Amino acid sequence: MISSWKNTRFDNIAFTSGENFTHSFPDHFHEEYTIGVSVNGIQQFNLLNKEFIVAPHSIFLIKPGQMHAHHPIADLGWSFKSMYLSPDFVDHLLKGSEIKADSAFVPVVQDEELFNHYINIHENKESDVEDRITSFLYSVYQRSTDNSLQASVISSSEKLDEIKAYLADHITQKLNLDTIAGKFHIDKFQLIRQFKKHTGVTPNVYLTILRVECARRLMNQNHSLVETAFEAGFYDQSHFHHNFLYYTGVTPGSFVG
Repeated sequence: MISSWKNTRFDNIAFTSGENFTHSFPDHFHEEYTIGVSVNGIQQFNLLNKEFIVAPHSIFLIKPGQMHAHHPIADLGWSFKSMYLSPDFVDHLLKGSEIKADSAFVPVVQDEELFNHYINIHENKESDVEDRITSFLYSVYQRSTDNSLQASVISSSEKLDEIKAYLADHITQKLNLDTIAGKFHIDKFQLIRQFKKHTGVTPNVYLTILRVECARRLMNQNHSLVETAFEAGFYDQSHFHHNFLYYTGVTPGSFVG
């Protein structure tokens, strides 16, 4: 069971909570910074080509665009809380500090004081959260920043960045690998191999994740489910429902409910 709530006072900060969750989240990414905590249970967290076992009261940190996955251990279920912060909001919060949002950091941190700080923000999410989130970000970055991790980040070529941008600009169109390969002067099968090597997924899966992220954004802006499915590039409501549930663990109706 997952519940979600938005604080519209500050850039539509999204908060989610999951209780006794056994759903596996496959490889996916978000357009926002994702900061979450594991409340109960144990999960396997995959990020930057590494596997982490996340114990209760751990904090996990994910930058925009970073491919990651979550899997419960032995189907025992786990409970978590997450919040999603836009890049613009994070830049605003860190402005004037020595902390850089693009610094490399340890993806999983176990710190009881930071965990309690996070829970306080989540439990008081309807109030003015800007100062408390700023304080938390300062603390968690100072606790987790690790420049030695920079080499672990998968870098992509300029051409692959252009292909990803092309997919983002053509989200409502059906994927045509021959067209993309011709446009960027690359063999179609080389395109698939290189794209998966650098992103962890095929171009088709990447495009689906883009559509799911677009749908989340549109629903946060109060678009109807019918409008959202169409504008995010899903063929019909069934296609939208299936993929949204697969990648987020909730149905579109539950997300807006």
